[in-house]
This record gives sequence, structure tokens and C-alpha cells, in this order.
Amino acid sequence: MNKLFEVIYWIKIFLSPFIIFIFIALAIYFSNEELLWISVLISIIGIILGIVYAERIRRKHGTTHYMGRIYNTDDIYDYDEIIDGKKNNEK
Repeated sequence: MNKLFEVIYWIKIFLSPFIIFIFIALAIYFSNEELLWISVLISIIGIILGIVYAERIRRKHGTTHYMGRIYNTDDIYDYDEIIDGKKNNEK
């Protein structure tokens, strides 16, 4: 089960730069269809950067640990803090 989460988080990390470069490539292509080769080149660069970024995160931190830090929500109070009306930093 842990491997499944590792793969899912790796794909999420990969998609972040990939989607940005795809939008840039599509904007270039729709502005001038003769620049298809530049759009393809930018898409390939996005794929390569996405793989490099995801692998770097996987080797350095681990994908589940990295995404766990991103999804950390310190601003959500636990039940006792809601009942007492206190915030995290006022304890």
C-alpha cells in the first residue's frame, strides 16, 4: 500500500512543472501554429524537468514525507482548542 502512495505522490510532484510547461507550449501553439516544433520542444523540457524534480524529491525526502509536509495544516484546531476558544499559539 505504501508503494501505491509513493507512486501517486511521485506523479503529483511530476505534474507540477509538467502542467506549467504544457500551458506555455499550448499558448505558443495557439498563437502561431507554425511554431509547433517550439511547442513540442517546450513540452519535452517540461517532461524532463518534471522527472528530474520528482526523482530529486523522492531521493532527498521521499515522496510521502514531502507531500505530508505540504499537506500539513497547522491552522486547523483540534477539538479541545475549539471548545476552549484558544488558538494553537496561545497555549
